[in-house]
Amino acid sequence: MGRPLGTGVNGARELARTMNADTYRFLGWDYMDIPADPCSKQKIEVEFIDTQGKSVSRVEFTFESGRVLSADGWERSFETGRL
Repeated sequence: MGRPLGTGVNGARELARTMNADTYRFLGWDYMDIPADPCSKQKIEVEFIDTQGKSVSRVEFTFESGRVLSADGWERSFETGRL
């Protein structure tokens, strides 16, 4: 089941509003040694974290020529604790 958020800038704003994230996380490219072509199609997965609401939204963004083509993902609750 998806959430109708709209498209373009309005959709991106609605996505940010509904996530209520206060931090984010993504894995770096330090594990791959290949030349990058910034204009080719690229994908990156970003986790947006709402620490007070204890939810995380994992979104995969697809870019081409520096423009966002799509953003697909899901939201889940999480728990943290000390080891």
